[in-house]
This record gives sequence, C-alpha cells and structure tokens, in this order.
Amino acid sequence: MVQRPTRTRKDILASEAEASNDVAESIKNEVQAFMTRPSSQVAKFMITLRKDGRPHSRPVAVFVEGWSFGTISQGEHLKNTHIRNNPIVGYQFVELHPEPGKPLKSVWVQGTCEVISDKAVLDDFYKRRQAAIGIPDGHPDEDWERLLLKTTPTLVRAEGFLEFNKPALYRFDTK
Repeated sequence: MVQRPTRTRKDILASEAEASNDVAESIKNEVQAFMTRPSSQVAKFMITLRKDGRPHSRPVAVFVEGWSFGTISQGEHLKNTHIRNNPIVGYQFVELHPEPGKPLKSVWVQGTCEVISDKAVLDDFYKRRQAAIGIPDGHPDEDWERLLLKTTPTLVRAEGFLEFNKPALYRFDTK
C-alpha cells in the first residue's frame, strides 16, 4: 500500500490560497467562456434569499455578457419577490461532464440584482442575446409578465481552472 505524505494544516491552507491577480487575469476569458456554455454542459443555478435569510436555489437560463448576468423570469416567480426584498443574489455554474482525472470546474458569482420590467430594455436584451448566441424571445405571444433579472457581480470565484484548490477570484468595486 502506498502511503501519502502527511500534510500539516499550514501546508493545506497554503495550497488552497487563491491565485495571484496576474494568474486569475490570464484565465479570465476561459472562465467567461465556461459560463456561456450550453446547459447541456454547464448547470446554472440562481440563489436568492428569503426574508428570513434562508437560501432559495433555482435552475435558470442565464445570458452572460462579460461580467454582467441576465436571466428572464416570469412576473409571479418567487425569486423575483426575494430579489425585491434583498437584491443580493448568487449564481452557481457547475460543469456536468468533467474530463476524467481533471478537477470539476465551477464558478460562483455573488452580486446585486435588479428586477427590470421596462419593455424597451427587455427588447434590447433579447436582440443582444439573439445576436450573440442565437436565442430570441422563446415565448413572444404568451401572456405573462417578462422581467429581466440583471446581476452586477461583486465577487466571482472560479475553481477547477488552475491547479487543485487554487481558485481564481475576481473582485468588483461596488461604488
């Protein structure tokens, strides 16, 4: 039987330290491309907070433009009420079919979300999304209130893109 070397807590914590800003910047395009992969390759969830602080998670479709995240929602969905009560949200992107022997890729986004009902803003969103990834408004004739949930990140944490336990963090000024 092969014995693994014993690691100290200090060694473990040092190995889990975040990547330097330069290293994180070098994989930024790869991280952004990962988040835009289709749902058959990457599962996408939005996390909102209930009034009492408990998290609520839902699978969603999300259109990623740089570091901006847009999700279309129906007016009566619970997540919209949560966001109106507390605009702090999270997105979780998880690779569905990792390469054997490679770490699982995932991206966690923490940000501030606004609920937008303005038809002109929604129409512009649909045009940009269709031009970028070919997906128009999938329900143009259905009678339900469409809302754009637009999230501006405060923190993005990407794991599995670098060596094991070496996350890349991207912090955004919230001013």
